[in-house]
Amino acid sequence: MAQFTLAVVITIGTLAYLLWPASRNPEDTTSSVAEVEIVKLIGQHQLSIQSGTPLEKKLTIVAVVREQTSAPMLKVTGSIVARLPPGKEKELAEGRWDFNSADLSSAYADWIKARADVPFYERQLLSIRELSAASLKAKKEVADRLEKLVAAGTDPEKDLAAAKADYLQAKIQGQKDEHEAETAVKNAKRTLATLERQLYQAGIDPGLLAKATESTAIVVAEVPEARVGLAQPGQACVARFYAFPEVKFNGHVGSLAPTLSKERRTLRVFFQLNDPEGRLKPGMFAEIGLGTDDRPSLMIPADSVLHVGQSDYVILAGEAGVWKITEVKTGEQYGARIEVLHGLKAGDRVVGSGAILLKPYVVRDIQGLGKTAADPAGAQVSGGSAGP
Repeated sequence: MAQFTLAVVITIGTLAYLLWPASRNPEDTTSSVAEVEIVKLIGQHQLSIQSGTPLEKKLTIVAVVREQTSAPMLKVTGSIVARLPPGKEKELAEGRWDFNSADLSSAYADWIKARADVPFYERQLLSIRELSAASLKAKKEVADRLEKLVAAGTDPEKDLAAAKADYLQAKIQGQKDEHEAETAVKNAKRTLATLERQLYQAGIDPGLLAKATESTAIVVAEVPEARVGLAQPGQACVARFYAFPEVKFNGHVGSLAPTLSKERRTLRVFFQLNDPEGRLKPGMFAEIGLGTDDRPSLMIPADSVLHVGQSDYVILAGEAGVWKITEVKTGEQYGARIEVLHGLKAGDRVVGSGAILLKPYVVRDIQGLGKTAADPAGAQVSGGSAGP
């Protein structure tokens, strides 16, 4: 009986504690409201953070630094499609190219023949035009002389008629020969253009084959469409091959493909590397650092960059607790830092460590889910929900 009475008393006491209004902490409501207002979207690409809060203390502010660097702006993976090893006779260079496939080698041989055909047919056309002009001139002179002799009564008119007929026949034949020669030139140029497209499709720029010197290796790499703007002909590059990881091969961007791949949404970039010792072989893979010319660059901590959708953003520190969501274009990451190509300037202050805590608000702003200053109540977001 005593145990039952004790159980009833404990139960009643517990319920009284849970249901009694005075037992609640009156500061809980205030705490919740304050938590809601820690971070607010106050306008397009703008937010405010309540000062003195634990969230603000987790954010570090760093300055954008400008410095000289020769580090690559972009790294891509490529492979050797052709190489011209060190040779003896320069005039035999066209026959010494090594390719990474039999199809490419066959297309190159046809292209070489087509390149020789075009100037040959052009010379033929020039010779035919000169021959036709000389023949017409000679027959015209004969006809003019006979016309004078017939007028003087020394030669019969039938000789004049025959001479005029020969002149017309030579004129018609000359036009026919010139037309055939012009058609041959056009066909040769059309064939050359077709073979050049085939070489492009096979993975090589025919222009580089024509201008390359000995000890040259041509590497092709696929650059994503979003990074195509970083590639320019003539840029310096450095390649490290998996077969020779400790050796740097210097070179430059030779050319860019004329069209973009529809399937991959990438652009082929052709690199020319120097290989004086002839160690590189067609088919070898390499990591290529693009844009290694010495240049000024802007560096920020990699933690500052927030990737949303297809773009990168940073939180730019403003005045009076206002922070600006700024889109940037980044290059390669070097350790704990990353290069900023566009969107910032030297001296700007951005959120470094802790920026990931603000990513939910960046997402809301970019997606248009947050309210503007006209309706700040709808922009309030709980600071406790911050996360990656």
